[in-house]
Amino acid sequence: MLVKVFKQLKLIFSDFPKKHFYCLVGGILFLLLIIGLSRVELQNSSQKKELSSEIAIEDLVPRIQDADDKTSFNQKKIAEVKRNDSLFSILKRLGVKDDSIYDLIYSPNSELLTQIKIGKTIEVEINELNEVENLKYIEDFRSGVIAKKVKSFECTENAESKVVSGKRKCIYLVEKYKLQTEKLKVFKKVTITNSLYVDGLREGLPDSVIMDLVYIFGWDIDFVHDIRPGDSYSLIYEEIYVDGERKINGNILIAEFINRNRTHTAIRFTLPNGSSEYFSPKGRNVKKAFLRSPVKFSYISSKYNLKRRHPILHKIRAHTGVDYAASRGTPIRATGDGTIVYAEKKGGYGNLIEIKHTEDYSTRYAHLDKFHSGIKLGKKVKQSDIIGYVGRTGTATGDHLHYEFRVNGKHTDPLTVKFPNANPINELEKNKFLENSEKIIKDLKNYQSLSF
Repeated sequence: MLVKVFKQLKLIFSDFPKKHFYCLVGGILFLLLIIGLSRVELQNSSQKKELSSEIAIEDLVPRIQDADDKTSFNQKKIAEVKRNDSLFSILKRLGVKDDSIYDLIYSPNSELLTQIKIGKTIEVEINELNEVENLKYIEDFRSGVIAKKVKSFECTENAESKVVSGKRKCIYLVEKYKLQTEKLKVFKKVTITNSLYVDGLREGLPDSVIMDLVYIFGWDIDFVHDIRPGDSYSLIYEEIYVDGERKINGNILIAEFINRNRTHTAIRFTLPNGSSEYFSPKGRNVKKAFLRSPVKFSYISSKYNLKRRHPILHKIRAHTGVDYAASRGTPIRATGDGTIVYAEKKGGYGNLIEIKHTEDYSTRYAHLDKFHSGIKLGKKVKQSDIIGYVGRTGTATGDHLHYEFRVNGKHTDPLTVKFPNANPINELEKNKFLENSEKIIKDLKNYQSLSF
């Protein structure tokens, strides 16, 4: 039957024009393509309908609950170490349960956390079971001790870890950490129009750097009385960064101070023993054996004058020292290293302290309100140590410090006497210092030439 049909079709198409035949075949193929595409679209639309159909809220609840079960609700707490604190008392105060504290205390290297100091910070991450997940004891901006909770591991008794039983399971790793730091150099130039401090802040100098500058040049310049409008200073100092964040202001590397047209330069140099001091470009130590002033932030109410008329006695009596007016209770500093050879009342001097510095030099501090704790005959003091407080004991009209400076037993003017310098650069280090000095001075001059 089929054979006859094919033969009949063959006979028909054999007489059919070729052009019409190709058009017919093309039309049939086109119809088949359209039918196929419509079926695919119907299938897609049915899938879309299924996807857009509503889902019962009951079906979602179990999934939400499953997600909640896996969510961690850790809390981060911070505590400052106080007097008589221990690791146990701090963690207890933060709500950590006892078992977790004991696990941490009996972990290897836990003795690192027994050396916590008052004023330092402890950061603790606590989980929902009130267990310690992570703990960080911050010793300074770049170092400290960290404890992390890990999968349990076998630890054994040893002298370092202080683990008290033989083999046991531990779950905390305790170790020291130290962050990488980066030092950047900063240049500043300040011209004084108001005051050294105010003008420095206006130019963006940090408070701590200004105070360091005052300390460095404090042996040559009296910053209370010698500063004049038009004085200027330039310096290069360091800023210390950790992970791209500025943490602290570092040391002054070089400073130049022009006071009354006189230039003072100080260059920081590290000595073989690891300490650092400041020297002039030629290697002279800028530090003197004596401070220029025994009282900070005061003013001179009476200078050295051998023919002064006494304000109470109303007759000519030599004023063999300098009077610094300051409020009662203002701290008084020893101007140099030495030994206390007198500390009690003495006539018109009132409460008096005398310090012997060398066989040649001694200083006196009179009219004190009281002596500093521990000050007594024979006590050794260092330069800048607090020895007493401003008052008006003895023959005095108001609160002030009477300060005397003696050389070989003779009175001299504390404001004009030339102080001996501290030790200069060691000859063995001289070449190294001069090489470093030349480089840092060149850097300062380059920065100064670019500033305007």
